[in-house]
Amino acid sequence: MQHSPSIDGGDGATPQATRFYYTYSKQYSSRSLLDETSQRGSTIQDRTIPAIPVNHDALTNIKYNGRLKRWPGIILFLVVVGGATAAITLFAIDAHISSMQHRETVQKMLANRARIESGLVDPSRDEKEDDGVFNNPKRYKTLGCELPDYQSKRGKIWAVSKNGTEVPVAMKGVNWFGMETGMMAPFGLWDNDQNGTTVYVIANFLSANKFNSVRLPLCVENILANKPLKDSFINRQTNRALDLTNYLSLIQSIAKGLGYRSISVMLSMHTLNLMNTDGSLWYGKTTTEEQFMTSIDMYVRLTKALCSDEYWNILGVDLKNEPHEGTWGDGKKTDFKAASERIAARMLKGCPQWLGFVEGINQQHSITLDGNQYDYYDWYGGGLHPAKTTPPAFNTPNKLVYAPHYYTPAVFPQPYLYGGGVVGKHGAIIGYKELDDEVLYGRVKNTMFDMFGFLNKDKAGPAVLLGEFGGLYSKDIHPRKTTQRCTDSTIRVIVEEEYAGGYMWSLNPESKYEFNPGDTRVDSYEGLLQLDWRSANKPFLQAMEGLDKLKDLKPMPCFPIEKI
Repeated sequence: MQHSPSIDGGDGATPQATRFYYTYSKQYSSRSLLDETSQRGSTIQDRTIPAIPVNHDALTNIKYNGRLKRWPGIILFLVVVGGATAAITLFAIDAHISSMQHRETVQKMLANRARIESGLVDPSRDEKEDDGVFNNPKRYKTLGCELPDYQSKRGKIWAVSKNGTEVPVAMKGVNWFGMETGMMAPFGLWDNDQNGTTVYVIANFLSANKFNSVRLPLCVENILANKPLKDSFINRQTNRALDLTNYLSLIQSIAKGLGYRSISVMLSMHTLNLMNTDGSLWYGKTTTEEQFMTSIDMYVRLTKALCSDEYWNILGVDLKNEPHEGTWGDGKKTDFKAASERIAARMLKGCPQWLGFVEGINQQHSITLDGNQYDYYDWYGGGLHPAKTTPPAFNTPNKLVYAPHYYTPAVFPQPYLYGGGVVGKHGAIIGYKELDDEVLYGRVKNTMFDMFGFLNKDKAGPAVLLGEFGGLYSKDIHPRKTTQRCTDSTIRVIVEEEYAGGYMWSLNPESKYEFNPGDTRVDSYEGLLQLDWRSANKPFLQAMEGLDKLKDLKPMPCFPIEKI
C-alpha cells in the first residue's frame, strides 16, 4: 500500500512503537560509608623478658616415659575436615545444579511468554544458546544452502540448483512494513514489557502457520543514506543476532533470520523518500532515476550486499511499488514498462539469480458484470491491461514475475463490489446493497481477470502472484461482512486459478484502512497480529489457511552447496 504508517511523520497513524521504550538498569559499584579511618594510639612501658637459664644442663635430665600418642587425633581431624569439605562440595554442586535448573526454567518461561499466541506451539523447535538463553541466538547458523537461480516460467516460480534440479514453489506470503519509514526497521521489534517481538519469534510464527515468504518494503532514501539504526526502535538484547550497524546490515540480518526457517524474502522498492511525498514513480522532485538505480546497483548497494549463498532465500526485487502515475509502452518519461526493463537489467547485471517483480499502473476500464456495465479504475499496482499486447522484455529470460495488487472496500468501496447504492463524498457508497456470496465471488474473480488474471490463463508464460491483497477482516462492520468476504474470495481465486501465490497486507496491526463499512470514511486498523505483537488475529490467520491449498506451497528448498 502507498500509505504505510510512518514514525517520523506521514499520513499514517503513529504505531505503538513510539509509546513504548525499553530501558536497561544500571549497576553502580559499592562504596564505603566511612569517610575516615580510625587511629589507634600506642604507649611505651618496661616489662620483664624471660631468658634461658644459664644452667642449661638441668633441663636435659627430664625423663621420657613413652612416645607421644598424637596420630588418632590427626586422623579424626582429617576425617572431620574431609567430610566437611565433601559435604560443602556436594552442597555447592547441588546448589549449582539447582541454580542452573532454575535459570533454565526461567529462560523457558521467558521463551514461552515471547511466543506469538496462535494455537500452534512447537517447543521441540526451542533452541538453547551456550549462555542458557532460549530462542535468542547470538548469530544465525549457516544452513549451507546455495543461492539458486530463481526462474519464472510456465506460470510458476522455480528454484533451480546448479546441478539442474528444479523445484516449483508457491508463495504464501505476508508484507511486513516499517523499513520504508523513518524507523528504518520493521515494526514490532521494540520488544518491551508490554508489547513487541523479535525476528526469531516472527519467523517461528510464520513457519508454524505455513507462510514461506515475506515482502519487505524499503525506501530509496534509507538505502542511499545507509545510516545506523536508532536504539529505541529495536531491542538489541532480545534481537541479539541482528546487525544494526546500518540499514543494509539490518536487511542482511533479517534475511538470515527468515532464511533460518526456510522463509524467502522479496525486497520491495516501496518509496523514494521517508515521507512518501516524492510521487509513485521511480523518480520524483528530489530523487533522480540514477539515484534510484544506484540504490539497487550491484556495485554499491543491494545486489553486492545481498547476492550470495549467505542470503540464498532472497527471491529478488519488486521493481517499484504501485507506480499509479505511470504510463505503459508510450515512450514517455513516465513509461513504466520501459523503466521496469531498465531497472531489471541493472539488477540482473549484479545478481543474475534474482527475479524482477512488476506491478501494474492505474487506468480506467469498462466491464459488464451480471448484465450491468461498470466503469472502474484499477487498484493501485493492479493495472496490467497493456501487458497483454506489450509485455516487459527483460534481457534475461525467465526473470519476469507479474505482481499486481487487489484490495477490498476497506481501501476503496468499488461499486462493482456492491449490488447498488449512490457514490457520495470521497467515494463512499450511500445506501449500499450487499451481494450474495457467489455473486460477490464472481465479481472478484472477473475483475481480477480483467485487470491481470488473463496473464495467468494458459500457464505458459511468467508467473503471476499478488504482491498485496486483503484489508480489514475481523473488524469489518458490514452486516453481511462484504469486506471480509472479498478477502475470502480473493484467496479462493488465487487457489482455484492456480496463481503463483500472494502476499497479504499485512503482518502489522498498524495497517490503516479508510472505509468501514462502504458508506463511512474512518481510520481503522488491523493486521495478522494484534496490537501487542504477541498474539495472532485468529480470524484473519484462519482465513489465510485457505492459501494452504496451493499445490506447490512448501518451505523454500535448500540446495546444499556443492564442495569442489
